[in-house]
Amino acid sequence: MNDTMLVRAEDVTKTFETGKLEVRALRGITLDIAAGEFLALVGPSGSGKTTLLNLIGALDRPTSGKLTVLGRDLAGMGKSERAQLRLTSLGFVFQAYNLVPVLTARENVEFVLELQGMASRERRDRSGAVLDELGLGELRNRRPREMSGGQQQRVAVARAVAARPKLVLADEPTANLDTENAQMLMGMMRRLRDDQGMTFLFSTHDHRVVDHATRVVTLRDGTVASDERPGVAAYRGAPPL
Repeated sequence: MNDTMLVRAEDVTKTFETGKLEVRALRGITLDIAAGEFLALVGPSGSGKTTLLNLIGALDRPTSGKLTVLGRDLAGMGKSERAQLRLTSLGFVFQAYNLVPVLTARENVEFVLELQGMASRERRDRSGAVLDELGLGELRNRRPREMSGGQQQRVAVARAVAARPKLVLADEPTANLDTENAQMLMGMMRRLRDDQGMTFLFSTHDHRVVDHATRVVTLRDGTVASDERPGVAAYRGAPPL
């Protein structure tokens, strides 16, 4: 596999069984993602965006096909190996934030850094810098219940990028943000890509994310309907997703 290719999906399918029903969420996805991409997955609700994100994030495994992430074939990895891959190389931004409610914003951002074994002072410096860049410095000692949804979303992003992972997977990262904060967030992510070589994969309905993307992949009914570079012009003017 080309060492610049972080993700390679070959005819990947994912089927869920609900009672007696079988739901085919992905129907033969073939997709490569190179290092340094800023890629937006778009498509109607139910098209398979979140399912594909979860597979690439080693949170689940394909039903069939081959999925290689950072040079590792997920089918051949056990639960602990996939957990280690997520800890050391992947960053996640979930729609539900998944912040630890008893921890402050700073402690939430430091959580992954502590699991990685980073020294206390370096953790504090790293988390403080990221929170400041996202305009959250004054909230560093607040717990999630003391923050708005948009503030919690930005803390979740800060946590995802603080460890400087190779690949960041973000599910609707701007869903609860106003325009100013959405632009701030996307600008920060672009700087991380440009300055530190992070790769970003977004699942989104938001044109404010797509407008920043260097590649737009449209999913429909669990398949790749289009793959555009840069894709932005093709997306603008299209009907709402």
